[in-house]
Amino acid sequence: MLSSDFKKQYLRTLANCDNSLFRHPQRTMTERLQSLLPLAAQYSEADCYGQGELVNEFEQQVAAMLGHEAALFLPSGTMAQTMALRIWAEKKHCNQVAFHPTSHLQLHEQNAYQVLHGLDSCLVGKLNEVINRADLDTIHIPLAALLLELPMREIGGQLPTWKELEAQQKWAKSQGIALHLDGARLWSCSEYYQKTLAEIGSLFDSVYVSFYKDLDGIAGAMLTGSAEFIDEARIWTRRLGGNLITLFPDILAAKQGLTDNIPLMPDFVAKAATIAKLFNQHFPTHTIPLCPPCNLFHLVIEQSAKELMPKVMKWSEQYNMALLPLPRTQTDTSCRFEISIGQNALKVSNHDWQKAIASFAHDIILD
Repeated sequence: MLSSDFKKQYLRTLANCDNSLFRHPQRTMTERLQSLLPLAAQYSEADCYGQGELVNEFEQQVAAMLGHEAALFLPSGTMAQTMALRIWAEKKHCNQVAFHPTSHLQLHEQNAYQVLHGLDSCLVGKLNEVINRADLDTIHIPLAALLLELPMREIGGQLPTWKELEAQQKWAKSQGIALHLDGARLWSCSEYYQKTLAEIGSLFDSVYVSFYKDLDGIAGAMLTGSAEFIDEARIWTRRLGGNLITLFPDILAAKQGLTDNIPLMPDFVAKAATIAKLFNQHFPTHTIPLCPPCNLFHLVIEQSAKELMPKVMKWSEQYNMALLPLPRTQTDTSCRFEISIGQNALKVSNHDWQKAIASFAHDIILD
């Protein structure tokens, strides 16, 4: 295991590098807020308890993008998703909901769906694979809602086929089960499906999206669905303490992030495929999946973190390049890294990435 002191030192090293493989350029708080001034100047006043031109206009914008009637801006995805499942449970008079074993609700929220909302979970699908239509036939209990994640973060951003999605949606509809989308990283999925975000979103009864990941927002999430569904979500937002007096910095950053990054999503996806291919040329590394369908993939290197990471830090200092984040998971003999491609990777040509990864493999992996 890596010590906390090493992790801090490593992150400082990455922050000092001029070039980076993952996500977006780092900015200070001052730089980030200054970048929002032109957009802020277009509005006469901030939002107030979820009302106002800024927030309501943005909600309608995102609802339309995702093929839904209405939307609600929220402080976090954890609030958005558990709230959505609670609403469906009450509508269906059933407290059972289903999701994949690697769902964020299962792994990272301290069982909030159960403790706060009294919901019971039915885990569906194989641990390292996307949910498929056949998996749904193993469910033998009544369900209020089925949650699908696109793309599936914990298994490297894998996606089911469009045919599979349509089959799962048809199954849920035939069973009277609400279909909810965990779309925290949905923004880059259009390329794989060759469908608009509205076409994807329209398969689902409710959708959650995040603004601070691929879109480089400050914080915040959006929940979309029918007008009736969102009216109920507004009530739950008040009950859960999420109806804050104002969220205008988060809203402005989210709105700016959409403008800046949605047009670049095809480039992010193409760059992810190129980078994954370059890594896969060097044993003993491989990516999950081998060919990423979105701008996210996992990289596995067959070395322990204790052996590998000091060498990676030294290489990053020498070449002024942040190539790997800290390991997302690790064993005694391997490390697994999450690579999310954004504006940073686009600033470096494919030829230069090829040279950098070849150098990295020679100096670090094959040393």
